[in-house]
Amino acid sequence: MAKGREHKFWTMGLLQSRGWTREQAQTLLPAPTYRTVGARRVRTWRREDVLRAEASDSFTPVITDAVRAAQQAEQAIEDARTILQKSWSAAALPESDEAILARHYHSAICHHLRHMSPSNAVRTGKASSYLAAFLSLEHRGAGEGTGDVLRRFVMTGVWLGSNPAAPLSKRIEERYPAVLLAVAGRALSEFRTAQPEADAADFLRMPRFPATELLGQSLGRLYSVVYIPRAIRSNLELLVALNPKDEYPAARAMRRHFILHIGGTNTGKTYAGFQRLKKAKNGVYLAPLRLLAMEAQETLLNAGVACALCTGEEEDWEDGDTHICATAEKLDLSLNYEVAVIDECQMIADPQRGYAWTRAILGVCAKEIHLCAAPEAKDLLVRLIESCRDSYDIVRHQRKTPLVCMERTVDYDQLQPGDALITFSKIGVLSVAEDLRQRGLRPAIIYGALPYATRRAQMEGFLRGQTRCVVSTDAIGMGLNLPIRRIIFMETEKFDGIERRPLRPEEVQQIAGRAGRYGMYDKGYVGAMQNLPEISAAMHTVVPPIQYAVTGFSDYVLEGPFDLLEVLEVWNKMPAPKPYRRLDVSRYLTIISRLRDQGFRLDKAQELRAASIPYDETEDALNQLFFRLVQAWTLGVDPEPPALSDRRPDEYTLPELEQQCRKLDLYYSCARSFGFEIDADALYDERAWIAERINTILLHNLRNNIRFCRICGAALPLHHQGSLCSKCFRSHAGVRRFRP
Repeated sequence: MAKGREHKFWTMGLLQSRGWTREQAQTLLPAPTYRTVGARRVRTWRREDVLRAEASDSFTPVITDAVRAAQQAEQAIEDARTILQKSWSAAALPESDEAILARHYHSAICHHLRHMSPSNAVRTGKASSYLAAFLSLEHRGAGEGTGDVLRRFVMTGVWLGSNPAAPLSKRIEERYPAVLLAVAGRALSEFRTAQPEADAADFLRMPRFPATELLGQSLGRLYSVVYIPRAIRSNLELLVALNPKDEYPAARAMRRHFILHIGGTNTGKTYAGFQRLKKAKNGVYLAPLRLLAMEAQETLLNAGVACALCTGEEEDWEDGDTHICATAEKLDLSLNYEVAVIDECQMIADPQRGYAWTRAILGVCAKEIHLCAAPEAKDLLVRLIESCRDSYDIVRHQRKTPLVCMERTVDYDQLQPGDALITFSKIGVLSVAEDLRQRGLRPAIIYGALPYATRRAQMEGFLRGQTRCVVSTDAIGMGLNLPIRRIIFMETEKFDGIERRPLRPEEVQQIAGRAGRYGMYDKGYVGAMQNLPEISAAMHTVVPPIQYAVTGFSDYVLEGPFDLLEVLEVWNKMPAPKPYRRLDVSRYLTIISRLRDQGFRLDKAQELRAASIPYDETEDALNQLFFRLVQAWTLGVDPEPPALSDRRPDEYTLPELEQQCRKLDLYYSCARSFGFEIDADALYDERAWIAERINTILLHNLRNNIRFCRICGAALPLHHQGSLCSKCFRSHAGVRRFRP
């Protein structure tokens, strides 16, 4: 039976306490409704139907001692309400936020007294204790356990109404308004401290304030669950200034418990969370990478757990699936889970993707949530959990194999089986791999743009010993479990999309932690081909705590009467409440503006769905495909999938094949977002064919897919124009300019 609605339905036992017989119930009342009470199914009648029958001339109560006692108790409860109402009216408190909240507390107490069952009354000894605890609230105000004290105060109603002349009753009548005012003052103070951006005055004065919930819910929880969803629909200022935790009323209405698994790379954090996930009736695992989500699904399936997959590029669902492995952005907030495991939670500060972790932590509807994170994320995660009023435990994980920083640099001649060479660009990976092949070594290759199937094939070749070492970008640092003994950094700088900068200590430690897999090696080693002191210093640097969580805009933008672009533009300019930092929504603004400029007339939900499709909008070929797919969808036509030009398979270059993969991913994402029909089997087959072709190039034909500077021999970027690298071009141009 739904909590808070029991008083609307009365059982036969309650009717008998009011003087009813079974014959009268059968004759005077409508047919009963069977409801579940505890583990039993019992007959119930609506309270209104019972009261209507009792007011009729046909009903004559059977007066027994039990009925008489119940009637006396009901009268005592009514007398208690009268005493409290008289005390409240006499106080005549001045208008203030505290007085308004105190009045709401008074309304809640009277409401619960009105619907209190006499069977819940307490004896004299407990009544005295409960009333004394209520009076003590005047001096300690609100705080932990205040709701329990107020609920117990309601249970003293029979005693209070039966003993109006008792000294304790007189004391209650005298101090009742002052106690509620003190409780309200402390509750408001705690609320304003926790949510300084909230408009408490407007909240307390809202129509239909949920006063009856005050004895069971905190003020902050009522603000998130009741006030925000109502007010957001008509208040743009409130929408853009919303505290991120208040965007998830379903999660705020739950009592969630977090387990924080804190430790460095290769410490078993995710493994610990996974053991609990396997035992749950249902659950969700959230990963930073599609590859990790797929590996997690495979692990659960092998353990006999029915598990689905959901990433931006593909889905795998079957009837009866109880668990789901997904990338963080694909979390379905409408589902309830027994257990959730959220991996790599230090990603919460990532400028582009951090919002997905913030959304998951604040909004996932799960009773038990495992957060796996690096040590620098601990304080921030605890702060977010405490702001949600959820509970938590912290489990610290340590490496089981020591990690040793090497004392000398290494070169190609000193490479050993189990080495991973790290460079920070795709062309760097390919050129290093080709250099190794020229020296007789056959490496595995891993970088972010590789199709999943190709990357998996490369990893399996390394696991089986078909390749001696790995050449990889920093993609290797995010949870890929490979038997690596030594991590060798080939450079200490990376281009982050904006500038070329030195590696940060947390980046070095994340990647280096992949060395020394437990169960295969006694130690892990970290080295470099150059600038070894910089790597060593980064390894011994304490990473400072993460200061902020990136937050995206609220789903409430779809509910108000506002233009979507207007809301996003205002939201983008507003400062975020601490400890949050706003996601840069320039991409959303650009795509929505382009859609409108090209004449597409979509509603807000459709515009937002289109702007949320993951693809690189700076790549012209993908942009053209995206707008072609949107146009076909608006015309009600199922668009044709993108196709490669008609050539022999061995004539396709690596850049062409990788771009076709990106096009197929975009085609699939648009199909899922817009709902047009696709041939899933044909799409799967083409992806598999491309992955196989790319793997063949990486294994046997890499040199023909890399161009080299004709002066210095350096590898050229795959889309580079001309035959000289930039450095040689500038030098050569200078010689030509000043040649006599």
